[in-house]
Amino acid sequence: MNIIKPMKTIASISTVCAMLAFASVSNANITDDNAGTNSHKHHQKSKHMMKKMAKYLSLSEQQKTEIKAIRTQAKEQGEPLRTEIKQFKEAKKLLLQAETFDDEAFVALHASYQQIFAQESLAKAKTKNAIFNVLTSEQQEKWLSKMEKRKAKMKRKNKSEKTEELVNSNVAS
Repeated sequence: MNIIKPMKTIASISTVCAMLAFASVSNANITDDNAGTNSHKHHQKSKHMMKKMAKYLSLSEQQKTEIKAIRTQAKEQGEPLRTEIKQFKEAKKLLLQAETFDDEAFVALHASYQQIFAQESLAKAKTKNAIFNVLTSEQQEKWLSKMEKRKAKMKRKNKSEKTEELVNSNVAS
């Protein structure tokens, strides 16, 4: 009977648990200075995007108010999930910085957060749906058209980047 494999699995899971505990403690010690800067930048970008959306779709004041309320509620409800995601990222960071990469520990860590990832994805989808339903049918069509154009642009950009990488790798050879 091979006892080494189960011992490796137990050791990997124990390592992940220890990392999660460490990540929780280290998160408690982070100063608000750095977090405040990042959150301020995100807030400014979000505010700018909202203004662009309002102008592009010619949103009424009532629509702006409704969308702002939806986003505020989503932010409040998503706070516990964001805390969990931060813990995942810290634990992942520790695994990535280890001297040797432990596949099993990474898979176990990722699997342990699947429910959190699903909840976060669901919350985002509900928020997008609620905002979309604030729009009139004309605004919805305009928005969908804009998103299709944006998607096509990103596809072209990614394709050109891949072509450039291929050319560069051929030149280097």
